[in-house]
Amino acid sequence: MALSLQKKEKIVFKMREIAQKAVSTVVASLDGVAVNDITKLRKAARDLGVCVYVVRNTLMRRVIEHTPLACLEKFLTGQNIIAFSVHQPRDSACVFVNFSKSNECFKIKGAVFEDRLIPASKINFLSNLLNRKEAIFRLMTVMKISSIGNLIRILYIFSNQKH
Repeated sequence: MALSLQKKEKIVFKMREIAQKAVSTVVASLDGVAVNDITKLRKAARDLGVCVYVVRNTLMRRVIEHTPLACLEKFLTGQNIIAFSVHQPRDSACVFVNFSKSNECFKIKGAVFEDRLIPASKINFLSNLLNRKEAIFRLMTVMKISSIGNLIRILYIFSNQKH
């Protein structure tokens, strides 16, 4: 069924708003993936707050033109699915990487993070990023360890001083 011009404009406008808010974006090929599997992928993405769309390449080109996502244009061939992470940079990559482990036909093409193109071969770096809670926990642990170490050194110096 053909979309009217107004519907196409609404789709482009809505997706452009989401693309501008996204902290990372991942594109993958849907060739050979069953519809039931795509439904599972969408549910997993929804649970993490990732916006997932299957949109015609011509509309997607209009969404990403004149944006930092323009470098994804070379991946817009064939049937694609695109995921926008709005909260955590790694979420969209995690959803796609986990899905690709159980679906051979699902091929990740590339991603954009901090206005840089990430090829499919390095997508695991993005999916392995710490989430916010993990990063804060690690920072607090390092601060705690370093402050205890300093306290021990100071106490050692004081204990070795002669009165």
